[in-house]
Amino acid sequence: MRKLILFGAGALLAAGCASSQARQVAKLDDSGLSRLNEQQMEPVDAARIEEGRANDAVARAKAGEADARARAEVAKSEKEVSVAQLKRSSAELDLLKKQYSSKDQLARAEQDIRAADERVKATDIKIQYLNQMVTLAETERKAAEAHVATAHAATQQAKYRAMKAANLPHADAVNVGDLDRQMADARAHEAELQRSAADQRSNAVSLYNRFQQADSSSRTLARPENLPLPPPVSEPGR
Repeated sequence: MRKLILFGAGALLAAGCASSQARQVAKLDDSGLSRLNEQQMEPVDAARIEEGRANDAVARAKAGEADARARAEVAKSEKEVSVAQLKRSSAELDLLKKQYSSKDQLARAEQDIRAADERVKATDIKIQYLNQMVTLAETERKAAEAHVATAHAATQQAKYRAMKAANLPHADAVNVGDLDRQMADARAHEAELQRSAADQRSNAVSLYNRFQQADSSSRTLARPENLPLPPPVSEPGR
């Protein structure tokens, strides 16, 4: 009985391994491609070019993600400057009150406080926007990586069809169903990431518009000599 149980466990383990191997990426023996002429190789070459472009897009997406993270870090420093300005304006108002300054001076100081407070709020929204852009850039990078998988699956299909059309035995070594499944899975994953990126881009646009309004409000309240430099904020999608 004990041997029977051990045998059953081993069979289940073997079945699990076989199932796992079935889900692995199906690969073609590329050696058969050497038997194809230039015309027969055209679809394969086109698929390989697209795969190369997909890899280039990943590199650009990674650079964009790094840039988005850098802008978000700069915004945190801007927040510290805005908070310091608000504290300084509040301290100046307290000093003017102790000195029994004129109503005009007090009014200007109070306006400076309101402007500084609006600047802090605008910077908070800017940080939210840039953090959203980081999230978007990360998703776009993942989507670009997913497109590499889609392009690779397309290349494998192109190889299979080319060798199958040429009646090469190499094509029979791979289950075409596995190739189709790989393509379907890759496309579905890429599409899911693209949908997520679209939603995140929409949220970024909303935050960007809110920031623009808050920034405009703070600049309207601020006196010309107290206006900060234009903030380096990129439009959504850039």
